[in-house]
Amino acid sequence: MTGDAVFDDVVIGRLVHQYCDAVCSGDVDGWVSTWCDDGVWNIGRGPVQGRDAIRTAYERAIGLFASVNQISLNGSADLDHEEGTGTGRWYMAEYGRTNSGQNLFYLGTYDDAYARGDDGQWRFAARTLTWRYHGPPDLSGIFGPPPGYVT
Repeated sequence: MTGDAVFDDVVIGRLVHQYCDAVCSGDVDGWVSTWCDDGVWNIGRGPVQGRDAIRTAYERAIGLFASVNQISLNGSADLDHEEGTGTGRWYMAEYGRTNSGQNLFYLGTYDDAYARGDDGQWRFAARTLTWRYHGPPDLSGIFGPPPGYVT
């Protein structure tokens, strides 16, 4: 049976917040804990599957930045509480400064799949990023995915 839409948004909103907060605070373990063991993360360079592979890909990506602030803007989720699965979409913004001192701004949407673990916690079964903008914070950059990323 599908859950209440407002309740589902709050439950998954907390998961999305945990994800963003871990990005902002540099908490790799906290970020990885938002994933199912066999989760799939795809930010445009092909899917990465499994917590260990996701950790490695995340550490490589976050290692390019001196600072990152990720903000969840709005979203919604639809959970099937009997099955322990669900889907959702969340809009995000990210401000970053690379290790070389370049300031960057990203806008995108994450299309998600969720699964409830044996411990009762909801986690990401899959997150696929659609790039909306990347470039300087003054929006003089490119709307769409960065060069080399697939849609």
